[in-house]
Amino acid sequence: MRTAGTEEVAEGLTRVALRTPTLPPATTTNTLVVGRRRLAVIEPATPDEGEQRALEELLSARVDAGAEVVALLLTHHHRDHIGHAEALRRRFGAPILCHEQTALRIPFAADRTLDDGDTLDLGDGFALDAIFTPGHAPGHLVFRERASAIFHVGDLVAGEGTILIDPEDDGDMGLYLESLRRVADLAPTALVPAHGPVLRDPQAILRRYVDHRLAREARVVQALAAGADTFDAVLAAAYEDTPRWLWPLAARSLEAHLQKLERDGRLPPDRPRRDAG
Repeated sequence: MRTAGTEEVAEGLTRVALRTPTLPPATTTNTLVVGRRRLAVIEPATPDEGEQRALEELLSARVDAGAEVVALLLTHHHRDHIGHAEALRRRFGAPILCHEQTALRIPFAADRTLDDGDTLDLGDGFALDAIFTPGHAPGHLVFRERASAIFHVGDLVAGEGTILIDPEDDGDMGLYLESLRRVADLAPTALVPAHGPVLRDPQAILRRYVDHRLAREARVVQALAAGADTFDAVLAAAYEDTPRWLWPLAARSLEAHLQKLERDGRLPPDRPRRDAG
């Protein structure tokens, strides 16, 4: 059975890092198996057949030992987070659960939708709470394992790489910042991101993410105040510390910042837009 990329995060929580087609430098997505006799699989992500076999072998070994897979939980709709869901449903007969906004965006049917505050009781002292955390994606959910206060945070933060807030994919910078602050207020003991290692200093990580986005916002405001009057001019000034080959992605984040500033009443309606200049 595959052991590389598998980690016991805590009693009853197994992280399995599996190859997925995701944004570099990340190359894997973390699937989290929670429970002892009743198992929930969070982030059934990989489309790679070999990686799928590895996870199915792990789950099958537990089923052979008397466990049951009772739920497949999606954090959001992006392709590097859903690639194994249908195959696992067929293999183990477990339902796919996600937020209603995610259900509208995935290429297969969800069996049940989850809302903020819904709880999945797995028995043996394990329970998962769904926490609505939009911003990166409209239906983004974080899952808190209640006893350990360990959170699978999907694409709220990353252990490697960064998180893209893309308005073209319904990303919302204001909601994203609110979601970061909300999770911090819930006092997690550790964060399992979709990409990269487990993050054992959650407050520092969440604070850093908020501070980074607000610092970038300040640079956008500064660029506008200095006279940048086209989108490209703002991009060049606000992201001059970013390698130019990343500017196409930075442009999406810049548009998210500009939309937030406009909604906050800090920019006029004629502010620079991506199709201007």
